[in-house]
Amino acid sequence: MATNYSKRIVGTGLILACGLIALSQSVKPAKPPKTEDLEEKWRQVWFDSANAETWVKEKTNRNDHPRIREYNRFAHVPLNSPYCASGLYFTARKAGLDFEIKSPAAVRSWFADKSKVIYDHRQPGRFQATPRRMDVVWLYQSHIEAIADQSIPRDIEDDDVINTVAFNSRGSNVKEGVYHPMRRRWRDVKLVANHVTPWVKKKEADKTKSK
Repeated sequence: MATNYSKRIVGTGLILACGLIALSQSVKPAKPPKTEDLEEKWRQVWFDSANAETWVKEKTNRNDHPRIREYNRFAHVPLNSPYCASGLYFTARKAGLDFEIKSPAAVRSWFADKSKVIYDHRQPGRFQATPRRMDVVWLYQSHIEAIADQSIPRDIEDDDVINTVAFNSRGSNVKEGVYHPMRRRWRDVKLVANHVTPWVKKKEADKTKSK
């Protein structure tokens, strides 16, 4: 009897031990605290807004999709216009960032304010500040995309690859549309502009004045 009782105690202990181990393995680790960096929050909100558009694919590669017409209508250009810039502007406004850009569907307008240009491949030194997520990049002859990486190291080489959120792009895909991540060679980046930092600073300054 004593032997059987001892066996039952040992068996029960093993079952409990196994249960505790299983429970400890099933508990999810605590999520890291949300950032207190206000600017980073805005960058994330805009990124999420742009990334949510990756379902948009052209029907016949002629800027033909109802959502694309929405981008261009919002930017006040013909509905079948190229939309690499108007898509970014649409998603920025949708996220709550109301940038003052004279012609938001025109790539050049995003880089017209030289105080916002933080990288120019033609200038010595090149970097005025570290490019961060949702800073916009001028690629090729006239095309704009937004950086999807957290930041770009200053020692980046021309052959290194960055990830972007891209409107009116194809890459290796069959159809033009909205893509993330789109992989781009750094050597193809002509300019980088930071619209988020000045906008956040102005927003905070306006908030302080109103108090």
